[in-house]
Amino acid sequence: MTQIERYPSDFASFSDVVAVDGPGRWLHVSGQVGMDADQKVEGDLAQQTHATLDHVERVLARAGADLSHVVRITVYLTSLDAYGDFSRVRAERFGAHLPASAAVQVAGLLLGALVEIDAVAFVPAAG
Repeated sequence: MTQIERYPSDFASFSDVVAVDGPGRWLHVSGQVGMDADQKVEGDLAQQTHATLDHVERVLARAGADLSHVVRITVYLTSLDAYGDFSRVRAERFGAHLPASAAVQVAGLLLGALVEIDAVAFVPAAG
């Protein structure tokens, strides 16, 4: 994966364009929310974002990937007022790896969640 252009802001940690070259495997991760084993979603937006990304990581791991393979995320938020909180957690979890990103405000999410994330990842072919 090649980060072609980074968004020019400290407010948002994502790339405007990401290119993927060569053979490999695409993974499309369904929308995830930060529910616990009892299917409850609790905590503020930052806590839910961490829990949601934990779920994304587990799904990717089962497919032989991790967050470094993610090339794009779509984030669904019930309020854009807390986008800064989400952005800080995203920067912490993805570090220097900056997948392309979109954020959408929605009227509501499963189980009353404040955030849902889906992802697209690319795992290069071995060899």
